[in-house]
Amino acid sequence: MIDPDTTLLLMGITATTPWDRDQIRRLSAQTRSRGITLVGADTPAHLRSATAEELAQVDDVVALDVHNPEACRAWAATEPPVDAVLAIGERAVLPAAVVARELGLEGNDPDVVRCVRTRDLCRQRLRDAGFPQPYSAVCEDVAGAEHFLRETLPGPWIVAPRDGLDGAGVSRVDRLDQLPGAVHGATAPDAAPYFLVETFVPGDAFSAEGVMLDGEAHVLALTRRTVTDELLTTARSQPAGLDAATAERAGETVAEALDALGVTHGLFHVGFWVNGSGIVVGDVHCRAGGEFVHALVEQTRPGLELYGMLVDDLLDCERRPLPAPAGAARADFLLAPPGRLRAVHGWDELLRHPNVLAAGLGVAPGGAVAAERDAVGRPGVFVTCAAAPDGLEGLAGRLARQIVLDVEDDDPGAEDGNAAPWPEPEPEPEHA
Repeated sequence: MIDPDTTLLLMGITATTPWDRDQIRRLSAQTRSRGITLVGADTPAHLRSATAEELAQVDDVVALDVHNPEACRAWAATEPPVDAVLAIGERAVLPAAVVARELGLEGNDPDVVRCVRTRDLCRQRLRDAGFPQPYSAVCEDVAGAEHFLRETLPGPWIVAPRDGLDGAGVSRVDRLDQLPGAVHGATAPDAAPYFLVETFVPGDAFSAEGVMLDGEAHVLALTRRTVTDELLTTARSQPAGLDAATAERAGETVAEALDALGVTHGLFHVGFWVNGSGIVVGDVHCRAGGEFVHALVEQTRPGLELYGMLVDDLLDCERRPLPAPAGAARADFLLAPPGRLRAVHGWDELLRHPNVLAAGLGVAPGGAVAAERDAVGRPGVFVTCAAAPDGLEGLAGRLARQIVLDVEDDDPGAEDGNAAPWPEPEPEPEHA
């Protein structure tokens, strides 16, 4: 039984993508159904620009730099009446851990979170624990990276920021002449110049989604990730289509990796590859997966409350039964050439389809389709579901082909054409 005075602090209540907004809506509903007061914290600037819908998801707000661990530590030292704290976005995960530690609440050790999201430290911790990992090196300039490439020929290689916030700045390099551009993409102008270079891991890409309960990892679903040669995700699907033995081995490997890293609380999203060497663990995140992965998990475990399960664990409440897996779901991303979007055809028909769970456009007519081939630059996404995986990929393909993004050649960087990424969508349709 949850005390009626229980308060949960959500670090970050504004979002720029439809999948983050969907996570916040689900968290709000599952928290409030338990009679818990939900307080949202965000930066003063974000709160000033918050929409009415975003503010309606919480019972109260706190102005706080939720991306700054030290500011959050100082705020927590005032001993606010908070019983549990969590975050949706990656940038708030470490500050949330700092607040929980300062208040003596359940949560991951901040040092563990720092290690997990610093790619080279995470790789080394896993390597020391006996997990196969790619060869990697931290470099500070193109010359150092070129030396690593020559030492590890024939390639290919991956160049990435040390800080594994998400997939931003990650590039595949097949030739030496591609290296300067990749290094530029991996180093932010206002950050330290260090970046990570590592050997490419071949194999099919997947991720494991789950929750820590009583300090143990419970894998709830495995997700297949469809990705281009440029490492751009074009689809995520559940079930993952792995045979039973490989799926079991993947779940066990991920759980063992989380234990080796010291992760004890919260949701998790762990990338991995399956190849001739077995299971190779990739990036680890102490949060739910983005790109509607959370929605796929709840859809393929009918009745599951992913965030409610997390809250119950943080508050040491009685655990509800875990629903059995059933059905299939996938998220597909629309791609288009750069230019100015003149019109979108077929979108309303997509929204009315009974198998469509959610959809969002990242650019409106008149706005610019970005030249950058990254997660934010993808112009649209839709999520479909079915009672069984057979035929779902074909359905998603047919729906995608019905969407026509009418793009004309233009300067995508023109100031008057830039559209805000992932604007607030229209209300989502009823679905079967």
